[in-house]
Amino acid sequence: MTNRLRPIIAKIISPFQTTFVPGRSIHDNILLTREIMHKFKRLNSKHGWAALTLDMEKAYDRLEWDFIIQCLQELGFHPQWISWTKECLTIVSFSILVNGEPCGLFTPTRGIRQGDPLSPFIFIICMEALTYRLLQKANQPKSGLRVKVCPRNSKIPCLLFADECLIFSKTSSEAYHQLKNLLDEFCTISG
Repeated sequence: MTNRLRPIIAKIISPFQTTFVPGRSIHDNILLTREIMHKFKRLNSKHGWAALTLDMEKAYDRLEWDFIIQCLQELGFHPQWISWTKECLTIVSFSILVNGEPCGLFTPTRGIRQGDPLSPFIFIICMEALTYRLLQKANQPKSGLRVKVCPRNSKIPCLLFADECLIFSKTSSEAYHQLKNLLDEFCTISG
């Protein structure tokens, strides 16, 4: 499944995500962040700007399976592919070693596995849902949730670095209120 997903992932994932996307480098986002921070220093406006970092602690463990399936459906994946993915997620069981002996057996109800080659792709597909929501908000007039490096470029609401997200915003109470609502909604549906 990973080999089938790898060639198309760059077509379905926004350019704001560079980690785990073939043909993209995390260094691209690092350089872009540097340019944005430089722009923040040079700006002479009545509003300040901020770059907020979200560290998604234990992100793999917290993703709800229903949310993963919903993300795949929204991106237009075939029902058979979604079924295979669901099978990969739900077939897992764990046992704990006590003094070197397996003890007990339990089945998880959410999360994706560390070390599974499919997991990074599932994770960035789920983070695309956050990126999409931020981009929608950025395109609303006076949202304050975006930055432009130069006038010809498109709005950049965020940059993603594996399990961290850097969100760009004006320093206004309205922008922060909108961002808080958006993040609360996203956390509720994703896990």
